[in-house]
Amino acid sequence: MKFYRKDSTEIIPFVHVNHKKPDHMKCINTFLLTISLIFFVRVADAQRNVFELFTKDIQLADKYYREANYPDALQLYQNSLRKSPSVEVRLQIARCFYFLKDYDETISNYNLCLEGKHTLPQADLYYYAEAQASLANYTSAIECYRKYLANAPDNDLVMKKIWRLSNIQYLYEDSMHFDVRPVSFNTEYGELCPAKYQDLLVFMSNRKRPQFIEKVDAASHASFYETYSTDIHSDTTLNSPVRYENIRHFDFESLSGLNIGPVIFYGNDQKMAFVASANEAGADGARTLQLYFSEKKGGKWSIPLPYKYNSLQYSISSPAISNDGKVLYFSSDMKGGLGGKDLYTSAFYHGEWSVPVNLGASVNTARDEEFPYLHQSKTLYFSSNGHAGIGGLDIFYTAILDSGFSEPENMGYPMNSSYDDFGIMLDSSGTRGYFSSNRKNGGYDDDVYKFKMDLQSYPVTIKGILKYKESRLNELSEARILAKAKIFLIDNDRHSTVYEGSSDDQGNFSVVVPYFSTYIVRVVGDDGREEDVVLEIPKFTSQLSDHEIVIIKNIF
Repeated sequence: MKFYRKDSTEIIPFVHVNHKKPDHMKCINTFLLTISLIFFVRVADAQRNVFELFTKDIQLADKYYREANYPDALQLYQNSLRKSPSVEVRLQIARCFYFLKDYDETISNYNLCLEGKHTLPQADLYYYAEAQASLANYTSAIECYRKYLANAPDNDLVMKKIWRLSNIQYLYEDSMHFDVRPVSFNTEYGELCPAKYQDLLVFMSNRKRPQFIEKVDAASHASFYETYSTDIHSDTTLNSPVRYENIRHFDFESLSGLNIGPVIFYGNDQKMAFVASANEAGADGARTLQLYFSEKKGGKWSIPLPYKYNSLQYSISSPAISNDGKVLYFSSDMKGGLGGKDLYTSAFYHGEWSVPVNLGASVNTARDEEFPYLHQSKTLYFSSNGHAGIGGLDIFYTAILDSGFSEPENMGYPMNSSYDDFGIMLDSSGTRGYFSSNRKNGGYDDDVYKFKMDLQSYPVTIKGILKYKESRLNELSEARILAKAKIFLIDNDRHSTVYEGSSDDQGNFSVVVPYFSTYIVRVVGDDGREEDVVLEIPKFTSQLSDHEIVIIKNIF
């Protein structure tokens, strides 16, 4: 059939044609579709596998982080960050560096987290401030602490840290009274926590020594800490340096093939207490530190006995003990404390140790208190990063009172630095000794330092003259000798009389101050009248001089 337009022009007919593809073309298209589907499935599987690997790396890194295995956690976090940049992963990297005491990298990674409009979580603000303080960047540290304080205005600890860093010069005032020097047996490894034993100095170190099978701490990727000793030789020649010779392994049965130390000696060097890693892991897979006791018998150290309150749930570390073995102090992260690691005490009664008692808020803080050292059973030294200081762990001391403890005092520079300073021990005079610090290289490269200081040693004899004045309203008479008056030295903290004496015919007197504390002198005249005056004992030996005590009698 033909179709025509109205003008009779012929129209070419439109014929519908069914273009049917040959069978071989259908096969090719089907094959291509199948390849495409396989490709997309494989890409999806690859993406899923990459995501799963990334997730597994993060999960494993988080596990290491919870176990305080910061080196392995850090490596996984860094690998994950290269695959997929993330602020949260960057924060974890900064935290790992903080706990590894690498404060340059800590600050660098926190700075990267702060780029753009990001802010740091509250806990990280504190770590950031602490890292700045440890590098002596005090202005930046104060700024970070103030940002922290904006979200926690009642935080007394941070307020004290801000005040201390703003007035840091006070901790440098006494520096001329201290002489601090590193000892010759330090190495590129860690040497720390020295203890005196007879004519030896015993310390712990993770230096490498020849072994058939080398054992390495997985958490630190370094050798386990062991105990060593060195002979101490001091020449009689004036200003001759102390020599440390014959450094060797200090052998005793520790019941542990892992970290050992610190170790202390008491009972006239016939007994020891030491810390060692538990041979069994706790529920979280981590190994705690535990306390042991040993006794010298037949020239050898006995099989150690564990402390009754050791646990796989918390660590007990850095013991201090009185020479009679009746009073023990240690640091622990057991539950129920004020936060972090706290100091505890335990007493030995009828052959058993009493339940540990927390030393309370006068000593402990929400952060870490560690490495107690008991001197003459009257003064407790310890290290803290909770009390306001120069930076890192600082060494403090407090008087032991019947009612508790006096306000801890910072030992100042150069005993303390912006790094970690800890593990102090003193001789009987309290003016010489050793301590540990990572001030040279930072991190866990600790070294032992020896020191001597011009601090007042005890007992000390205070001499002077006793006088009195007659006062009539605002008129003061000339001072006169107060002869034959009774004198009582009273420990104002313990509310007890520690010395009694009297002035002679010329008013001269002397009192023996037995130990560090705050004192008052009570003067009783021949008329029975009592007067109390505060006795200021110079902090340094070189400042000691005769006292003149003047009693003013008011007559109306």
